[in-house]
Amino acid sequence: CEGVTRLGCWAHARRRFVDASKVLPAGKRGRAHEALALIGKLYAIERDARELSDAARLAQRQSRSRAVLDELRRWLDQVLPTVPPTSVLGGALGYLH
Repeated sequence: CEGVTRLGCWAHARRRFVDASKVLPAGKRGRAHEALALIGKLYAIERDARELSDAARLAQRQSRSRAVLDELRRWLDQVLPTVPPTSVLGGALGYLH
């Protein structure tokens, strides 16, 4: 839709990567785990900012979260074309994209 910004939910995105990680053989780590690590960094920043004022939380997000989001975007742009969209990981990547 023109003029509409699409938003996603980090909890839903995270859940999709958790599901994708479960299809891997036991003990194997893959791209889903990479995404979960980056999303975990965002969650940690939010935990650290929980008690801050709105203005301080915004400043924290702009200074710390932006770098993680940029890293996540670069990772997504690199990985997305290499994963079948119908796979569990592909669905998680599609949601994040």
